[in-house]
This record gives sequence, structure tokens and C-alpha cells, in this order.
Amino acid sequence: MPRLSCSLLVAGRLALALAAVGMMMLGSPGIASAHGRPPLSGNGEQQSQRTVEIQILGLNETHGQLDPLRRNGQLAGGAGVLATYLKQEEAEIPRTLILDSGDFMQGPVISSFFEGASTVEVFNAIGVDAVAVGNHEFDYGQQVLDERIAQAQFPFLAVNIVDESTGTTPEGFEPYVVKKLQGVKVGVIGVANPDTKNVTLPSATEGLRFLDLAQSAQAVNAAVEQLRAKKVETIVVLAHQGLTTQSEGALAELVSQLSGEVDLVLGGHIPLEFDTVIHGIPVVQPFGNTRGYADVTLTVDRKTRDVVDVVTELDATFVAGVSPDPEVQAIVDRYRAALGEELGKTVGTATTSITRTRDAESEMGNFVTDAMRTHVAGVDVALTNAGGLRADIDAGPITLEEVYAVLPFNNTLVTMNLTGSQVRQVLEEGAGSRFGVVQVSGLAWSFNPSLPFGSRVTSVTLPTGVPIDLTRTYRVATNNFMAAGGDQFATLTKGTDTVDTGINLVDNVVRYLQANSPVDPQVEGRLTLR
Repeated sequence: MPRLSCSLLVAGRLALALAAVGMMMLGSPGIASAHGRPPLSGNGEQQSQRTVEIQILGLNETHGQLDPLRRNGQLAGGAGVLATYLKQEEAEIPRTLILDSGDFMQGPVISSFFEGASTVEVFNAIGVDAVAVGNHEFDYGQQVLDERIAQAQFPFLAVNIVDESTGTTPEGFEPYVVKKLQGVKVGVIGVANPDTKNVTLPSATEGLRFLDLAQSAQAVNAAVEQLRAKKVETIVVLAHQGLTTQSEGALAELVSQLSGEVDLVLGGHIPLEFDTVIHGIPVVQPFGNTRGYADVTLTVDRKTRDVVDVVTELDATFVAGVSPDPEVQAIVDRYRAALGEELGKTVGTATTSITRTRDAESEMGNFVTDAMRTHVAGVDVALTNAGGLRADIDAGPITLEEVYAVLPFNNTLVTMNLTGSQVRQVLEEGAGSRFGVVQVSGLAWSFNPSLPFGSRVTSVTLPTGVPIDLTRTYRVATNNFMAAGGDQFATLTKGTDTVDTGINLVDNVVRYLQANSPVDPQVEGRLTLR
């Protein structure tokens, strides 16, 4: 298997010995105290007889990526190739769990068009044992999520989602699951993202409460005690939280509050890979979109049931020289055929590539908002969230499938009246937001990211160069996610004469392409930082 990082060996006996001589001075945070496993007893038993190896194969941010993508210039991933890698790992250590950290079924059109059903079927065939509930699992609404849960042959785990009416874990979810592997019980606890309500349509999470980070950590620790009462000592946490560096991010904050009885944390939500130790607990976050996975070996003492050794690796799923698993590839091919010729039809052309960014004005942001602003008569301004633009478009013919890849959320076009003052406040909410910079059409604006919230926007002008009139009413187009306050755009919930047109943004963009091709959107100074 291609290895992208060295193994992290956290042996119980070595950890205790190094801690005793002050290993912390070597500058590897947390390794000195990792787990603090007791040494094996010196009764003459061979370790091979006394211990057993358990393998954890972790996936992250799968996002319905059933076809290969580029990684470091090479094709990697795709469901069939991923299945081959995972089956080879299982052949080496049959006592294996395959776990996914959430956001696994929303993504390219081959998954989103079928509302995740294709990815669930693939996961069933691969033999996935459990998934954490990611925020994107709610993208198609609770009814569809219920259908996917019923379809799945694996549990959806979330210890920190509460039914507001009962105060208990909602029906369909489980806080944890216990798997028995040749006599060894392994407890897997799931943690959803506490921020889910802020990044999902309100109707999709209605009636549900998501515990904050501190409460989530408490819920995990309570679940740990429940598992230990059931004689489960090997405990894995599957968290839809992520690291941005080896020691920073929401996942680090969560792990720092967890019980030392946790043996491994698999991170998610951010498709970057990390292999580290936090608060004495091994933490791995594999690369996303089926282009990588975590390969973790836990050595368990058969007598005490304690984990005495942990070896972690991050593997890549490069396609070259690897034959896709035939069963899984047949599923992908069947769904690909079901899409038919319709999605392959050309709906327009682009003179240059249309790319996106979350942190500034982008060609894609201008392209999509221009389509929104010109679709309904009387619209002055269009706004969309950078995080809702999920793919780039290459120069040349544009297919319907490519448009779906850009806009996979089935969002609709919403129009409303806002005062100039409210428009400015929406821009304030989208200026340097952790959800990305708001993309606009019909305006030019600037903001200073070093200023405090409430005063970051320094100017807003109309295309003519005239400053926006704070007292005048403007007709604004946006998407139904933002209109409901998604990504914390609270001001959009206060608009008047709000109309959900029911027009899907994909249809909106297709009509724009048919009327305006070839398109050549450019970054043209709609946003400046100053």
C-alpha cells in the first residue's frame, strides 16, 4: 500500500518508561503520556498468545465520491478502488472494523441525484460497520435521511444529538455500537458536528438539538462509562469534527476533554489528513473523497482487555496498478448508467475555467449570482454563500452533470425585499465569515478583515459607482438555505415580501448558460479587502 506518513507507535510499556524519564522535553506533544498503558505481566506468556490485533480502517469526508479524483497529480480513489484497498487490508488482519467519520453520501451527481442511495449501497457492499452522522447527512431532509438509515446495513452514530421532545437520542440514530471481534468487544461512539444547525436548512434539523463541544465531550465520557460497565475496554470515538493543524481545530478541543479510557479518535469534517496525539489519545484524520484512509492497529491484552499498543498509518488509494473491486464497481456502473444520457448533455460553453474560492471574490461566485440576478425580473442584488459552490468548471463544453456538481444541494431561488441598511448587514455577516465570503451580483463592496464584527464593511456601491441608499428598498435574490438563516445570515430571515420561486438553482444556471454562452466570468473587483 502507498504510505504517506510514518507509523505512530504508541506502546503502553514504552509510554510509561518514557514518561518516567521526562519524554515531554523532546517536543512531541502528548506522546509521552499517550494512553499510559500498563506493561504486560511477566508470567512468561508469549505476547502472540496473550494479545490480539484489532484493525480500524477509517474514512473521512467521503462525500459520495464514487469515481476517482486527482491527488498529487495522480488518479486516486473511487468506490471500486477503495474497496480493493480495504479488502486487502482485511485479508491481513480479519478482525477489522471499517468506519466513516460522516458527510459520506452528499457530493457529485452520481450520489446527490439519488439522494445518497448509491453511496449507501456501496457502503453496504464494502462492509462499512458504522458511520458518524455528518452535517451533510441532513441535506436532503429528515424523511430522506430516514430512508437512507433504513437502507443501510450499518448504524448511524451520534451521542450528541437529542430529540427536543423526549430528551433522548432520536429514532434512527444510536449513541454508540458494540462490535465483537473474535472475543474482543470494541465500542464505537459517534459524535455529530455541534454546528450542524448553522450549516443546514432549518427544516432538515427541526426538533433536534445538537450539544455544544463541551456537552458533547461530557456525552462521550458518559458513554465511555456505560461501555466499561458492559465490560468494553477498547473504545473508539468517531467524530465529525476536524483538525486544521496537528493540534488545532474543533476536534482538538473535543479530544482535550475526553476520558483517558478512549483508545482512538477518528476525525472528520475537514478533508485534510493528520496523524497525531492529543491529550494522550491517538488522533487520525484521513484524506477525504475516497482518496485515502486511516489504517490503525490496536493490540489488545486478551486478559485485561486493555489496549497496550497503537500503530497508526495514513494510506493513499492511488488507482495505478489497482483493479477495482468488481462487485462495488458494478454498483457504481449501474448508477452511472441510470443517469443516462441526460446528464451528459451539453448545456453551454465556457471560454475559460470557472473556479471558486471561499475567501474572496471568485469567477464561480460571479457566474452563479449573475444567473440568479437575471433570472427573475426586478431583482437588484443577488447573494450566495461560497460554501454552497462545490466544484469548478473547466473551459469548453459544460454538461448538466458539471452544473449539478457545482450546485448539489437542490437549493431553490428565493427573492425578498431588504433595505439598503439590511443589505449592508448581510454583507457584514458574510465578510470574512468562517463559512466563506458571500458572493454577490449587482454590487461592489469592500471590507477590512482586521476590524471587529459590525464594522468590517467599509463601502457598498451599486454597479454605477453610486453608494447604496441605506433607506431604499432593494429586491434581493438568494438561495433558500441562506434565506432561512443558514451560515448565520440572520438578516435574510427579516426580509419582507419573501417568495420561494421553487426554481432550482441548477435550472437557473442552465437557462443562463443557454441564453449567454459562451460565458467568460472574471474576477472584476466586486470585492476588495481594505
